[in-house]
Amino acid sequence: MSGSSSVPVTSEELRACKIGGCSKDTPMLKAEEVLARMPSLPQWTLSGDGRSIERAFTARNWGASFAFLNQVSAIAEEEGHHPDLHLTGYRNVSVVLSTHAIGGLSMGDLILAAKIDNIEVDYSPKWLKEQQARAAEAEADATASTNPAETSG
Repeated sequence: MSGSSSVPVTSEELRACKIGGCSKDTPMLKAEEVLARMPSLPQWTLSGDGRSIERAFTARNWGASFAFLNQVSAIAEEEGHHPDLHLTGYRNVSVVLSTHAIGGLSMGDLILAAKIDNIEVDYSPKWLKEQQARAAEAEADATASTNPAETSG
């Protein structure tokens, strides 16, 4: 665990945890607790209402999609916590995590997300290029906002 805190924050710390199922007594994370951990899960997006996280990608083909989904299924069974899995267009994969029993996010969702991130994925090459271009654009935007160019008038 990081520092003196016993609450997992990094993806490594999250992966080291065991979920052991969930129930209506599972504590829901506060918004600030979720936001503090989202940097450890960069492939996941927090929903607008803050009640779920999602990871979406395009796999190389049908076989790659199902290989990923089968591995998610095995982890979910082992952990006793099951995500919503979606496959559309034969290779567009989406995983949505939320603790249904409490109607929001629990530590178990973040732990499962970190474990899912450890699964090797055979991505679509086109999708990967698009993601790399978006990341480069975001980095350029961040750099530009921290180092604004001088304007001449």
